[in-house]
Amino acid sequence: MEKQITAAAVAYRATVFDYDGITSETPLALTAAEADTMIGLAVCDGDEVTVDPDRSGRFTLIRALTGRSTATGPARTLRKVTRLVPTTAPRTMTARQYEDLTIVHERENARTAARLRDGRVDAGLQCVPLAATGRLLGRGWLTADPSGEVWVSYAGRIAMALHEHRAEILFKGLDKLVRRADGSESWEPGGGLFRAACSCGHRGEGWREERRSASRDVREHRRAFLLAVMLA
Repeated sequence: MEKQITAAAVAYRATVFDYDGITSETPLALTAAEADTMIGLAVCDGDEVTVDPDRSGRFTLIRALTGRSTATGPARTLRKVTRLVPTTAPRTMTARQYEDLTIVHERENARTAARLRDGRVDAGLQCVPLAATGRLLGRGWLTADPSGEVWVSYAGRIAMALHEHRAEILFKGLDKLVRRADGSESWEPGGGLFRAACSCGHRGEGWREERRSASRDVREHRRAFLLAVMLA
């Protein structure tokens, strides 16, 4: 019974701005499997995918239709925008949960996929304990089909990518030697330089004079990896 409840846990809240400009009054509640289907169709159909470059895990799907309302009328482009927000913040992923999801992910292209057995993930020589499996399903980071085969959902893959790319801004102070009229001198704090750094080992291109420039480097680095996950 626990497996059925956690497997159907809501992974995303989706707000839809339809072609006619009408916004859904109540966000749609999507399970991990439903979100995977929506995202997969959008990617296959060539819809535009944009990701928020912060650590929120939010993203947007944009479908555009161009046509004429009449035989002689001008062509118009209408857009359907779907904004998805995860129900569980990706930043809450622990190192152990990342390792457990990696076990499942590494089996996805193997001859035998990971499966649910007695409520736990069986991945051949490795397994994910019962309680840990329930938490992963409950967060929407892991999903299963009726046969029991399990895989890492888009929500889980995005959370994993954000776990892999935890960024910070490095600071380098530029102290300066001050000489006074009386002949005395001392080192005093001057300005500073900033540089983006990521847990994956990436470093921004050189030191920046403004912190916001280094922050922009962080966002662009993270955006590239999140898009790679979405479009894979």
